[in-house]
Amino acid sequence: MNSAVRPVSRPTDTAAYIEQATAELRDLATRAGFDFLAYLIDMARLEAATLTIAKPGSARPADRPGSSP
Repeated sequence: MNSAVRPVSRPTDTAAYIEQATAELRDLATRAGFDFLAYLIDMARLEAATLTIAKPGSARPADRPGSSP
């Protein structure tokens, strides 16, 4: 395991950390002119943001059975 990655205890903490890290990566990709890469990284950031506010044990609305996309 990478020693630079800080340990987290809760899934929402992990999601918040990923959200912060991907925001930095998105900005780096944007500054380098990698627009599509920045877009893809931002999609990961948005997913992490969604998971940050999700209640433990609950699925996102699109993941629940019977939900339409």
